[in-house]
Amino acid sequence: GNGEGGGGGPSREELLARNTLANRIRWMLRETMGADGEFERRRAELQLLGGGGGVGDDAVCESFVSSVRPGGFMHDLLHEGQLAAIHGGNLLVHGGVSSADGVALGRVPGREGDVPSVGEWAELLNAWYRQQLQEWDAAPCLPSDAVADIAVEGGGTPPPPPRSLRDSWIGGAALISYSVPRATGVASRDAGGEGRGVRAGARGGGGLDLLAEEELEEETGE
Repeated sequence: GNGEGGGGGPSREELLARNTLANRIRWMLRETMGADGEFERRRAELQLLGGGGGVGDDAVCESFVSSVRPGGFMHDLLHEGQLAAIHGGNLLVHGGVSSADGVALGRVPGREGDVPSVGEWAELLNAWYRQQLQEWDAAPCLPSDAVADIAVEGGGTPPPPPRSLRDSWIGGAALISYSVPRATGVASRDAGGEGRGVRAGARGGGGLDLLAEEELEEETGE
């Protein structure tokens, strides 16, 4: 219906009615994680684990939410992880360090200038990562009034709130922003600049990428 939405769109009341936890999780999976359909796949997994009985939306939602609470498998995995690791003269990251927008190698959020040493950069980046996880543990949830204002229609994409407001909602928000450099501008150098020696590639399926870099080989002696 038209309601308060105007222009033939749904009213705010209609949007809020659709703004369920199940729909928000579906939206996040589809729009921010490239995992469209994962909600139903999780339901099928729970049905299999439960012996074939029916699994409602609430149970699927609880599976996702409990995984990121303390003691949940995703929460624990994040605390065991690193953003960058060095092994045998190679730099291991997920997704690469360069793109058409530039090169993130050497940059640490909140720190001025580039870190010239790849090893030091990895250490500082991982220290920042751990600090972000601590902030997330301290404030893991959106305030209820913020949730009420994010009216997500089942098939739509809501406009993002202002950065200053969004980052104040939840601990570790800077880490979320860091994962989308195209939108947040974390890349430090032009694609044609001094980062050209880095070879980056994406091996689909979320696997680690192996990035070889001359400076790293000099530091490790391999």
